[in-house]
Amino acid sequence: MNKYIKIAVYGCLIAASLGFVSCKKFLEEKPKSFLSPQNYYKNQSDALAALIGAYDGLGDNSSTFLARPLQYLTWYCSDEAYTTGAANEKQLNNYSFTADQTYILSTWKQMYDAINRDNIVIDRIPDIPMDDSIKQEYIGEAKFLRGLEYFYGVRLWGALPLMTKEVSSVDEAYVARSPVSDIYKLIISDLEFAAEHLPAKSQDGRASKGAALGILAKVYLTRASSEAADPGDYQKCADLCEEVISMPEHHLMADYQKVFGPPNEFNAESLFEWQGDRILSPLGEHSILGSFTMPKGIKLFPNQSASDGGIVCTVAYFDLYNADDYRRESTFVSEGVDFSGKHLTWQQFPTPFPAPCWKYVDRTATDRAAFEFCGNFIVLRLADVYLMRAEALNEIDGPGPEAYSMINAIRARARNRDGSSSSSYPGDLAGLTQDQFRDSVLHERAVELGFEGKRWFDLVRTKRLVQTIKAINPDYPVSDKNLLFPVPRQEMILNDQLTQNPGW
Repeated sequence: MNKYIKIAVYGCLIAASLGFVSCKKFLEEKPKSFLSPQNYYKNQSDALAALIGAYDGLGDNSSTFLARPLQYLTWYCSDEAYTTGAANEKQLNNYSFTADQTYILSTWKQMYDAINRDNIVIDRIPDIPMDDSIKQEYIGEAKFLRGLEYFYGVRLWGALPLMTKEVSSVDEAYVARSPVSDIYKLIISDLEFAAEHLPAKSQDGRASKGAALGILAKVYLTRASSEAADPGDYQKCADLCEEVISMPEHHLMADYQKVFGPPNEFNAESLFEWQGDRILSPLGEHSILGSFTMPKGIKLFPNQSASDGGIVCTVAYFDLYNADDYRRESTFVSEGVDFSGKHLTWQQFPTPFPAPCWKYVDRTATDRAAFEFCGNFIVLRLADVYLMRAEALNEIDGPGPEAYSMINAIRARARNRDGSSSSSYPGDLAGLTQDQFRDSVLHERAVELGFEGKRWFDLVRTKRLVQTIKAINPDYPVSDKNLLFPVPRQEMILNDQLTQNPGW
């Protein structure tokens, strides 16, 4: 039994890796289940089915990887989110968690399950007789996914077991952690291959060249402040961002509210997003982010459940938004009518905090499954790329005209509101020192990208996590050890080659 578990920890049960529900919106063919790998990978249809399985590794129901545990780690452990819910979530909020924390373990396991699915595609497809250009594209998509998943992992845990081949035996599951520098080398190699072989515009929900280049830019920006930093990282980030921004396939949406929600999925600003759609896939991919971020006890839609909600915004994070900022009303529910018809401000809500649900619900829907359970998680969008370029240019030479043009483009979009009216806030930035510009970019990222899974990573790479959390509650036991999560204790018991992160 222990041998079985040790393999399963790294997601190497081949049958399990093939038993997925397809994401029907962009791929109609369902992968076949429970076939031996020797008899399975024979033709292009089999290759496509395996690739669908790799995409499903990002989340194939409401409790896997991008659909929940990763959000819990990065929302609750930043200054963004607060929960009045389960004890496991509160542990993340108040920094009382240990190496036994449930969501840390599930994120690790699901990440390695996803990586092994990618490795199956990368290892098996080269031997399948099929059109070579399609073959390279499929491999490129799998390498994009693997690079993305390792990028999440290296930021969460630092050094990691480096699994680059399909795991099919117990011995292959015993792997020590590789240095951070080696993890970044693989990520960069995978994303460069993906950028070379992926189309400029891809089917909804699948990786494209812009997605690969954009994630690669974020990799260089993140590595620049890590122990594996290279002197050219900021310049590489800036150059890649410029390449993505210049692509005709992508542009900023004119209205900030048109970036989010099911009616706006896969728009021109979106570079890559995980699809959660209960309407299309009731037993597979569906997002709980809309339902869980609804204001508890406040009725926004017909047929809404009074029990919905539970994830709210901290007051400190809400206060980062100016009252005149269009992005505040586009992100949060700060007033509403309860189920008895009484109008309440957020301070009077049953859970007295603003609710950050507007990015994950369909405001036009009337069916509960549609307005609460179909919101995609946007992994990367073009506004993020603008702000990355602004940050990288500032780190290279200070705030020059191009750096200002990047951040001011994002502020101008917010100022334009929905296009039918405009505001004087936020005004353009000018005349800042390098330090002031650096602070301004971090603030702009906070209010532009709120609840999009960026804040914790930004606080960690800029070394501001501890001071930010302490400002919210000085009694929280947060320290420099929290710049990385602990390696799950269960994984260390199963794999005696693993070592623990400092302080844990």
